Amino acid sequence: MERKLAEFRARKKAETEAKKPADRVIQSETKAVSDDSPAVFTDTQEQKPNTCPQSPHTERVTLNHLTLLKVLLWLVLLGLFSELEFGLPFFVISLFYWLYEGLRSPRARQPGEMSAYSVFNPDCQPILGTLTAEQLEGEMGYRPIANR
Repeated sequence: MERKLAEFRARKKAETEAKKPADRVIQSETKAVSDDSPAVFTDTQEQKPNTCPQSPHTERVTLNHLTLLKVLLWLVLLGLFSELEFGLPFFVISLFYWLYEGLRSPRARQPGEMSAYSVFNPDCQPILGTLTAEQLEGEMGYRPIANR
Protein backbone atom coordinates (compact mmCIF):
# COMPACT_ATOMS: atom_id res chain seq x y z
CA MET A 1 0.00 0.00 0.00
CA GLU A 2 2.85 2.37 0.86
CA ARG A 3 4.50 1.64 -2.48
CA LYS A 4 1.31 2.54 -4.37
CA LEU A 5 0.98 5.74 -2.37
CA ALA A 6 4.59 6.70 -3.14
CA GLU A 7 4.04 5.99 -6.85
CA PHE A 8 0.89 8.10 -6.84
CA ARG A 9 2.65 11.01 -5.15
CA ALA A 10 5.57 10.80 -7.59
CA ARG A 11 3.17 10.75 -10.55
CA LYS A 12 1.23 13.76 -9.23
CA LYS A 13 4.46 15.67 -8.59
CA ALA A 14 5.65 14.97 -12.13
CA GLU A 15 2.31 16.13 -13.55
CA THR A 16 2.35 19.40 -11.62
CA GLU A 17 5.98 20.07 -12.57
CA ALA A 18 5.17 19.42 -16.23
CA LYS A 19 2.33 21.92 -16.10
CA LYS A 20 4.43 24.79 -14.70
CA PRO A 21 7.44 25.33 -17.03
CA ALA A 22 6.35 28.91 -17.81
CA ASP A 23 6.21 29.74 -14.11
CA ARG A 24 9.81 28.63 -13.68
CA VAL A 25 10.96 30.90 -16.51
CA ILE A 26 9.23 33.88 -14.92
CA GLN A 27 10.68 33.05 -11.51
CA SER A 28 14.21 32.75 -12.89
CA GLU A 29 13.88 36.11 -14.65
CA THR A 30 12.54 37.84 -11.57
CA LYS A 31 15.33 36.39 -9.40
CA ALA A 32 17.83 38.16 -11.63
CA VAL A 33 16.36 41.50 -10.53
CA SER A 34 17.92 42.60 -7.24
CA ASP A 35 15.77 43.27 -4.20
CA ASP A 36 17.00 46.89 -3.98
CA SER A 37 15.87 47.93 -7.45
CA PRO A 38 12.21 48.11 -8.42
CA ALA A 39 10.98 45.36 -10.69
CA VAL A 40 10.64 46.66 -14.23
CA PHE A 41 8.83 44.46 -16.73
CA THR A 42 9.98 44.64 -20.28
CA ASP A 43 8.29 43.28 -23.37
CA THR A 44 10.39 40.12 -23.21
CA GLN A 45 9.07 39.13 -19.79
CA GLU A 46 5.71 37.42 -19.55
CA GLN A 47 3.03 38.91 -17.36
CA LYS A 48 0.11 36.90 -16.08
CA PRO A 49 -3.27 38.50 -16.67
CA ASN A 50 -5.27 39.55 -13.65
CA THR A 51 -8.26 37.40 -14.51
CA CYS A 52 -9.58 34.43 -12.63
CA PRO A 53 -10.97 31.43 -14.51
CA GLN A 54 -14.71 30.94 -14.69
CA SER A 55 -15.67 28.54 -11.93
CA PRO A 56 -18.69 26.23 -11.87
CA HIS A 57 -19.74 27.95 -8.64
CA THR A 58 -20.21 31.23 -10.51
CA GLU A 59 -22.35 29.49 -13.12
CA ARG A 60 -24.47 27.89 -10.39
CA VAL A 61 -24.97 31.26 -8.67
CA THR A 62 -26.04 32.79 -11.98
CA LEU A 63 -28.47 29.93 -12.48
CA ASN A 64 -29.88 30.50 -9.00
CA HIS A 65 -30.39 34.21 -9.69
CA LEU A 66 -32.12 33.40 -12.95
CA THR A 67 -34.32 30.84 -11.21
CA LEU A 68 -35.17 33.36 -8.50
CA LEU A 69 -36.19 35.92 -11.13
CA LYS A 70 -38.37 33.34 -12.87
CA VAL A 71 -40.12 32.43 -9.61
CA LEU A 72 -40.70 36.10 -8.80
CA LEU A 73 -42.13 36.71 -12.28
CA TRP A 74 -44.40 33.69 -11.86
CA LEU A 75 -45.64 34.98 -8.49
CA VAL A 76 -46.38 38.42 -9.97
CA LEU A 77 -48.26 36.83 -12.87
CA LEU A 78 -50.16 34.56 -10.47
CA GLY A 79 -51.22 37.61 -8.48
CA LEU A 80 -52.27 39.41 -11.66
CA PHE A 81 -54.28 36.45 -12.94
CA SER A 82 -55.84 35.99 -9.48
CA GLU A 83 -57.06 39.59 -9.59
CA LEU A 84 -58.57 38.87 -13.01
CA GLU A 85 -60.13 35.69 -11.54
CA PHE A 86 -58.03 33.41 -13.73
CA GLY A 87 -55.64 32.32 -10.98
CA LEU A 88 -56.57 28.62 -10.99
CA PRO A 89 -56.29 28.17 -14.78
CA PHE A 90 -52.93 30.00 -14.72
CA PHE A 91 -51.71 27.72 -11.92
CA VAL A 92 -52.82 24.53 -13.70
CA ILE A 93 -51.35 25.59 -17.05
CA SER A 94 -48.07 26.55 -15.37
CA LEU A 95 -47.96 23.10 -13.69
CA PHE A 96 -48.29 21.45 -17.09
CA TYR A 97 -45.53 23.72 -18.41
CA TRP A 98 -43.22 22.79 -15.50
CA LEU A 99 -43.87 19.11 -16.19
CA TYR A 100 -43.00 19.63 -19.85
CA GLU A 101 -39.83 21.56 -19.03
CA GLY A 102 -38.79 19.13 -16.32
CA LEU A 103 -39.12 16.08 -18.55
CA ARG A 104 -37.18 17.57 -21.43
CA SER A 105 -33.53 16.67 -21.67
CA PRO A 106 -31.21 19.60 -20.99
CA ARG A 107 -29.03 18.55 -23.92
CA ALA A 108 -29.21 16.10 -26.78
CA ARG A 109 -27.56 12.74 -26.28
CA GLN A 110 -24.27 12.17 -28.05
CA PRO A 111 -24.04 9.38 -30.63
CA GLY A 112 -23.46 6.11 -28.81
CA GLU A 113 -24.58 7.49 -25.43
CA MET A 114 -27.15 5.24 -23.81
CA SER A 115 -30.39 6.38 -22.24
CA ALA A 116 -31.27 5.61 -18.64
CA TYR A 117 -34.50 4.06 -19.97
CA SER A 118 -33.64 0.79 -21.64
CA VAL A 119 -36.59 0.96 -24.06
CA PHE A 120 -34.86 3.84 -25.85
CA ASN A 121 -31.57 1.95 -26.27
CA PRO A 122 -30.76 -0.33 -29.21
CA ASP A 123 -32.08 -3.87 -28.50
CA CYS A 124 -33.51 -2.54 -25.17
CA GLN A 125 -30.04 -2.89 -23.65
CA PRO A 126 -29.94 -1.67 -20.01
CA ILE A 127 -27.13 0.53 -18.73
CA LEU A 128 -24.58 -0.88 -16.30
CA GLY A 129 -25.81 -1.19 -12.73
CA THR A 130 -29.47 -1.64 -13.64
CA LEU A 131 -31.32 -4.14 -11.46
CA THR A 132 -33.38 -6.45 -13.63
CA ALA A 133 -36.29 -8.62 -12.55
CA GLU A 134 -34.33 -11.78 -13.41
CA GLN A 135 -31.41 -10.66 -11.25
CA LEU A 136 -33.72 -9.82 -8.35
CA GLU A 137 -35.48 -13.19 -8.56
CA GLY A 138 -32.13 -14.97 -8.62
CA GLU A 139 -30.85 -13.07 -5.57
CA MET A 140 -34.04 -13.73 -3.63
CA GLY A 141 -33.80 -17.43 -4.36
CA TYR A 142 -37.19 -17.45 -6.02
CA ARG A 143 -37.81 -20.58 -8.03
CA PRO A 144 -41.01 -21.18 -9.96
CA ILE A 145 -43.04 -24.08 -8.58
CA ALA A 146 -43.12 -27.02 -10.95
CA ASN A 147 -46.55 -28.34 -11.92
CA ARG A 148 -47.25 -31.68 -10.22
